[in-house]
Amino acid sequence: MDEESRILCCSDIHGHPRALERVLAGAGWRPGVDPLVLLGDYVDRGPSPRETVARLRTLLRCPGVVALRGNHEEMLSQYLRGEISAARYLANGGETTLEDYSGDGDALARDADFLSDLPIHHETADYIFVHGGLVPGVPLESQRERDMLWIRGDFIRDYRGKLVVFGHTPTTSIRGDWEIYFGEDKIGIDTGVAYGGYLSLLELPSGRVHRARGDNVESGGKYEDRC
Repeated sequence: MDEESRILCCSDIHGHPRALERVLAGAGWRPGVDPLVLLGDYVDRGPSPRETVARLRTLLRCPGVVALRGNHEEMLSQYLRGEISAARYLANGGETTLEDYSGDGDALARDADFLSDLPIHHETADYIFVHGGLVPGVPLESQRERDMLWIRGDFIRDYRGKLVVFGHTPTTSIRGDWEIYFGEDKIGIDTGVAYGGYLSLLELPSGRVHRARGDNVESGGKYEDRC
C-alpha cells in the first residue's frame, strides 16, 4: 500500500487521551501528511475528558485533521442549556466530565461551545465518516443531525450504499467481541475503550488496526504537542 494515500480514523475516545497518543504512535501518524478523521465522543465515561478536548484542539491545528461531533458532545451541550436533566446526563457517563471541570464552569462552557460547532459528517471519494450512521435510503444531504449522531440498528441492519465508517455502537453488540466490524457497506470502529475494550485506530484502505487499552488500564505514552 502507498502510505501517502492512507487515511487514519478513530472514534469514541471518551476521555482517554493517552490511549489516543499510543494508537497514533503505533500507526506512525505523520502530522500534515496522513489525513486523520476522529468520529466523536471525546468526553464522558473516561478519566480525562478535559485533557482530551485540549488535545483535540491541538490536533485540529494540523492540516488534514477532521474532528466530528458525537452524541456525547450533543448531550453535554443539551445539559448545559437545560434541555436534558442532570440525571439523564449523569446516567450516560457525564459525571467524569463534570468532575474533571469542577470549579471551572467557564472552561466547560467554552469547550462545550467548541465541541458543538464540530461537523456532523465528512465525505471523501471513497468513504463517508459519521458518528452514529445514516438512515437507509435517505441521501446524505437530507439526513437529520440527530439520526447521524444516534442511529444504531436500522443503519447497521439495512443500510446499503457508499462505504460508511462509524463509531457509537460498540462492536461487541454487533459481532460479539472488541474487534473492528467490517461489513459490506459499513465499518464499525468503536471497540469499547470506555467499557474495558480498546481504543482502535483504523488505516484505510489497508484495514490495518492499531489499538490500545484505556488510560486507567494501561499506562505510558507521552503526549507530544504536535502542530
